[in-house]
Amino acid sequence: MIPVMRKTFLLLVIALIFYSNLNAQYKTENVILITLDGVRHQEIFTGLDAGLFKALDKDAEQKSLFKEFSAPTSDARREKLMPFFWNVWMKEHGSIAGNIALRSEVKTTNNLIFSYPGYSEILTGEAHDDVIKSNERIQNKFPSVLQFLQKKLKLNGDQTAAFASWDAFNEIVTSDPKAFTVNAGYEEYKDEDPTIGHLSKLQFETPTPFETVRHDYYTFELALAHMKKYGPRITYIGLGETDDWAHVKRYDLVLNALHRTDNYFKELWDFIQTDERYRGKTSIIVTVDHGRGDSVEDWHGHGSDVPKARNIWVAFISPDIKMRGEWKKTKTIYQNQIAATLAKLLGFDYAEQNPDAGKPIKNVFEK
Repeated sequence: MIPVMRKTFLLLVIALIFYSNLNAQYKTENVILITLDGVRHQEIFTGLDAGLFKALDKDAEQKSLFKEFSAPTSDARREKLMPFFWNVWMKEHGSIAGNIALRSEVKTTNNLIFSYPGYSEILTGEAHDDVIKSNERIQNKFPSVLQFLQKKLKLNGDQTAAFASWDAFNEIVTSDPKAFTVNAGYEEYKDEDPTIGHLSKLQFETPTPFETVRHDYYTFELALAHMKKYGPRITYIGLGETDDWAHVKRYDLVLNALHRTDNYFKELWDFIQTDERYRGKTSIIVTVDHGRGDSVEDWHGHGSDVPKARNIWVAFISPDIKMRGEWKKTKTIYQNQIAATLAKLLGFDYAEQNPDAGKPIKNVFEK
């Protein structure tokens, strides 16, 4: 019996070493998921669409915004529009998939191609077209990867947090409304910190034309304030102005919103680099819920009647991901793989919660 017991003990030790090494290979201790509602791959990869701008405004070339973001090449245009994203994140710290011209595609698996189905697919790892059929504020009955990671890491309600511009995120991000901090839409953020309190108050003093969507500035700054105070290990930031300005056909304001978002990225990164809880051990995924059309007639729209809106993009900034710049000649990846990829960066198998979810994106973890 003794040799058998020794053999069993040795096997257990080997298994423990294997699993500890599996988790130890990743530096990531925190993850941040950021979504930019309905941002087209065209603007991300080629910057200002001069042809579209001119078609929408006969005096486009005389406008200061056109001059600000115009340039002879697509690389130069995108770097003008999002200088930090391209010159710092993508060159030095991360990579991006979804440039169709380089034979890199990212697609939704849901066939509805609008916001709630897209966000649910990102967060749960699975399309539920038969259940999630509209953007109505109905509680998501499918648990999200945020809930999964909260349980795995045994985090309290402040250590997992979601901040979003659209009020429907109160229902989208979790099947349990009491699980963790969620602040979305025109919602007060209650905190004894006077700076946070003042910021929360200002959102109501500067309304947008959209009753259900506040300015991204408040969403971002409240999220950052929460990070500084509570140090959440799981953070979700959902920005939305880009979609709303597109729906009212204000291409100029879409560009302005994207440029401001680039400033938010820099502010977030500057904070991460100065905070011991985050520096060198934080992975960020940036993506979108859906794309948009590619013509003058449908650039502002999306949905099942705009099939090209299925084309999306996803960027990865992480100490554990070696790829840099744009992905080229890669197999198509899907929106339903993001949840499992986020979980794997922290050393967990998302299939434990949802075995039907998309699998982790292989290229992300190649050495």
